[in-house]
Parts: sequence; C-alpha cells; structure tokens
Amino acid sequence: MRKKVEKMVSFLLAMTLILGLSLSVSGQKVKAAEELQEEVGYTDIQTRGIYLQSGSSKISQPGAGKITVGGTTRAQKVVDTVSINVNVERKVNGTWEQYTSWTVTKHDTISVTTSKTLSVPKGYYYRVKSVHYANSDVSSSATGGLYV
Repeated sequence: MRKKVEKMVSFLLAMTLILGLSLSVSGQKVKAAEELQEEVGYTDIQTRGIYLQSGSSKISQPGAGKITVGGTTRAQKVVDTVSINVNVERKVNGTWEQYTSWTVTKHDTISVTTSKTLSVPKGYYYRVKSVHYANSDVSSSATGGLYV
C-alpha cells in the first residue's frame, strides 16, 4: 500500500511540474508577442506612374521606450533618383504631430531603404508616413499607430 501511495505522489508531482513548466513557457510566448509589435503601410501606386514600383513605411517596438522606424522605395528599373522622406508622428491630445523626419536619396539605382531606432517618451501612439519618389513619380504610404 505504501508503494502505491508513493507512486501516486510521484505521479502528481511530475504532473504538477509539467503543468507549471508549460504555463511558464506559454506565458513567455505571450509576453514576447506583446513586446514585439509592428505596423507596415504600403503605397497605392498611381496607374500613370512609369518609374515608381512600390513603397512601404514600417514601425516596430523592439523594446520598452524604443521604436524602429523607416521605409523602402522601389523603382521599376534603374532610375536617376530614388528617394524616401520618412515622417515619424506622435499623437498628442488626439492630434498627430510631427516628431522627427529625414530624407534619403540615391542616384542611378533601383531602390532605397532607411531605418532608425529611436528612444521615445512612453504613453503615446506613434506612426510613420513616408513619401516615395522615383524620378518624377511620387506616392505615399503610412502605418497605423503603435502605442509605446
């Protein structure tokens, strides 16, 4: 009888350990998913454009109080000038305001990509709006807001 009780106790301890480990692992997965948030916006290309192929804006949160922002402009072929103007905005009292911006231009190429990681104040929504240029073609893209 004593061996039966010991087996039962060992079984219950093993099951409790397995359950505890599975809950802690799933909790870590949820935490990781909550910390890594990302928004991507794509261009709506005008049908009359002959140089610009696509453009995108991107924002993600790699850690507490940090955002990684940027985008890509892609031409249909090698062109004289490909540019992207990245505008990072922050929502203050219900209104989107410019937080920072920059422009990257390349010549005699097909694409340009830029990205920066910024330390930002917490408690706000941030988004990226980019303007994409390939020679004379222009379009824009935007992400949704990301709460930091």
